[in-house]
Amino acid sequence: MKKMLSLLLAGAMLLSLIACGGGQTTQPSRSGSNSSSTGGDFKWPNMVKLSITGSGTTAYAGTLAWSNILEGTGNTKVRLLPEDSNATKFQRVRNGETLMTYDTMGDVSTLISARFGYATETGGPYQARWVWPDFASNSVMFVRGDSKIEKPTDITKDTPIACTIDSAMENVKASLAAAAGVSVEEMNWVYCSSYGEMPKLVTTGAAELCAYVTPTSSSIIEASAAPQGIKVLDFDPELYPEWCAAFQSKQPVYSFNKIGFGNEAAVGKHGWGSDGGWITSATADQDLIYNLVKFFAEHQEEIQGAFETYSYYWSVDYAREVLDRSYVPIAEGTIRYFKEIGKWTEADDARQEYNIKLIDKYMEAYSNCVAQAHGDGVNIDTQNQDWLDYWEAYKEAQNVPPVVIMSNEEIAAALAAGF
Repeated sequence: MKKMLSLLLAGAMLLSLIACGGGQTTQPSRSGSNSSSTGGDFKWPNMVKLSITGSGTTAYAGTLAWSNILEGTGNTKVRLLPEDSNATKFQRVRNGETLMTYDTMGDVSTLISARFGYATETGGPYQARWVWPDFASNSVMFVRGDSKIEKPTDITKDTPIACTIDSAMENVKASLAAAAGVSVEEMNWVYCSSYGEMPKLVTTGAAELCAYVTPTSSSIIEASAAPQGIKVLDFDPELYPEWCAAFQSKQPVYSFNKIGFGNEAAVGKHGWGSDGGWITSATADQDLIYNLVKFFAEHQEEIQGAFETYSYYWSVDYAREVLDRSYVPIAEGTIRYFKEIGKWTEADDARQEYNIKLIDKYMEAYSNCVAQAHGDGVNIDTQNQDWLDYWEAYKEAQNVPPVVIMSNEEIAAALAAGF
């Protein structure tokens, strides 16, 4: 009886703690550059909310792994909010509903340039910040094992292609259309509601090509177990230079990479992608970001052991490598940690300055363009092609620089020229 009473009391205390926390993250700093606390004087929030892709994804599984380790420290609880729309995930971070979102640096470039689903009345670019990488986020496309399609050049405007209605998918659609030499509207899209549904459309025969899947996800594993199996297409730029160049023209910050691990149908083939990881906003609590990054670094071996994909990518050394090619500003909390361990340089300061100024230019241009569009009677709606064309034309007229990967030398030259 005493044992049962103790258990009941413990359960009541746990519920009370959760209720008091209310599932809230800490209040964001207005400046986005809080003086980060260290050691015992930092008070973790009761709960950290994170935006994440659906449960069938590698990102979700990996996040579960490290968040369980974080919760095991007793510092805080972690709540994952699954969402397939990248635009919605970024908006949650912008509004302070979640501390961070998981995505690729390539998708941040779409946010900054306010393309597709990001070009909304209340959306558009904002001062996003890169926190920590966990994966070189490569994607592949596949067909059923009995498909006549053998290579990317076999994809035509008539190929039934499974896809979702999402801003990230718009990039892929634009790339496939460019590679096929037609407009996006001329392609044969087969729409579904979520990322996890796309492979199922292919295995059931409702579509022929799955336009987007990671080689380590449970979705591709399930698809490969279907009776007909799957064939992953090889996006090798040496074998298909013209096709790959046309595809990449719509996603210039993405590169073609050989798949080193994951589903056996994908290993050895070339996919496309960019660095994947955690993104926050400049107004987020940078004390919390600093302590999360410190946790990531100090527990890297434990986190690597908890999730196979992290065995290479989850490390201070890899995070440092990503800083050298980042076109997204780095979170102030992340910067503080790297300064403390002596891994932040003057070149990093210059890159940070350039990247922040670039977003400032996009934010100003977008705000002015929205105001001008209102005056011209243009309906600001992501489904209104006239508005999307209007914004693209405005950027071009204002000579807003594109979001691209730049070397330290190119950034230094741009800043010296008065950027």
